[in-house]
Amino acid sequence: MIDTPTTEYISSDREERMERFFASSRKDLDLMRAALDAEDYSTLVRLGHTAKGTGYGYGFRGMGDIGLELEAAAVQRQAGLCRSLVERMARYLATVQVKFIR
Repeated sequence: MIDTPTTEYISSDREERMERFFASSRKDLDLMRAALDAEDYSTLVRLGHTAKGTGYGYGFRGMGDIGLELEAAAVQRQAGLCRSLVERMARYLATVQVKFIR
């Protein structure tokens, strides 16, 4: 599967925080994978909610959309869908391109 990068247009006043944003997002991705393995849906709900809020808050709509879907799937304990969404988040974080706007 070839992933077409998503381009997100982010306010230039957030440029200094991008390294920390992505480091934190990758750490949360690791926690999502661990929660999947443990079938810990309450943690997946929380992490999906966090990804939704953080993604939308920073202007990363793709991340926010995935977080929204993950939160809902985890509430319903849909293991297969949760796994698919976590992997979609991994691909998103690995391929997203940021363009800063003023």
